[in-house]
Amino acid sequence: MTKLPFIHFDCKYFYGDRPCKPNKEFGIFCDNCNFYNKDNNITEEFREIPPPSMHDDSAGYTKIVIIKLEAVGDVLRTTSILPGLKEKYPDSNVTWITKERSFEVLKDHELIDEIYFTTDELSHVFGNEFDVAINLDSSPESCTIMNLITSKLYYGYTLINKKPYPVNTAANEWYLMGVNDNVKKQNKKTYHRIIHEICMLPYENSEPYINLTPERYKRAAEIKRTLGLENFSNFILINLGGGTRWQYKKWNREGYIELAEILSSKYPGSAVGVIAGEEDIEFYNSIEAELKILNRANLFFIGTGNSLEDFICIVSLAAGVFTSDSLCFHISTALGKFTVVVVGPTSNTELDVFGNGNILFSDKLDCLCCYLNTCPKEINCMNTISAERAAAFFDKLI
Repeated sequence: MTKLPFIHFDCKYFYGDRPCKPNKEFGIFCDNCNFYNKDNNITEEFREIPPPSMHDDSAGYTKIVIIKLEAVGDVLRTTSILPGLKEKYPDSNVTWITKERSFEVLKDHELIDEIYFTTDELSHVFGNEFDVAINLDSSPESCTIMNLITSKLYYGYTLINKKPYPVNTAANEWYLMGVNDNVKKQNKKTYHRIIHEICMLPYENSEPYINLTPERYKRAAEIKRTLGLENFSNFILINLGGGTRWQYKKWNREGYIELAEILSSKYPGSAVGVIAGEEDIEFYNSIEAELKILNRANLFFIGTGNSLEDFICIVSLAAGVFTSDSLCFHISTALGKFTVVVVGPTSNTELDVFGNGNILFSDKLDCLCCYLNTCPKEINCMNTISAERAAAFFDKLI
């Protein structure tokens, strides 16, 4: 178990769910920080973090509650703990509390019995007694919900003095990665291994999962016909999205254009689709305009206005997916697709393609995993990755 270093939990600048400003700007942490400013409104003691309670294999029927609110991709990738929980507690009932926008990636999951939203009336949930309560997110909102849950065993994070705090020492490592960027950069474990360790479960490379119901298969077939994909032997999907939080989470415009040019030229019998989310509409439109000049019959422009349900169905049609570290990545791996993910400011070691794809990051810079929202460098983590290198990964697929 990771032991936490000295931390000024009572500092006005310490949040408990993200790095403080001095850590972000100067790379310093509490033991060598001159910015400490005691919050006199804090009166409750930050108790010593206890060791984790062990699962009782003889407990029989078990009620489990999981709190994982956002983002949608994080909610989806957290489903990898469900097989381990069901193996530990075969007769368990699993309740999941989330945000409404994550419903599409959780619905119809065979290992989830009940799904509730934060906007629901949850008094009956808070009045229930669970056997296992799991909160893997150190956000104040999810920790507040954890505080309202009655359970025999707790794993993850709670609130003390209105600040996120580990329930036990099994949650220390992920907590420290969340508040100290230097520790985050040193991490070599995947997210899936980390959350299993927080829950005191053995990790056996279990994957996230989306259930392709008959309704989804039917909708995917409709989309396939509408797009005209039936005339091609394979379908490669290029996702341009990366959101707005990190400027260089998505690849650069030139890289996407060149990749689409290479793949559509190299594999004329394969369809190459280009897609993005609504938050990347201007970026998408710029790339679409450039690619349309090629006038290639195997280039398909799938737009930015697809519902999440349709987005899942479109990914399900693909033989291979190229994407940034985004919701598309988590959907692709949850569907067992060959996935090439390009990574820059976020952690490439936390990601896993489960032996079915590649994790692509720059080999020319040492500032990766910076988690900076913007980047002032002319030579950066994204423009040092070539389209030829990215395209070569698909040779094994076609």
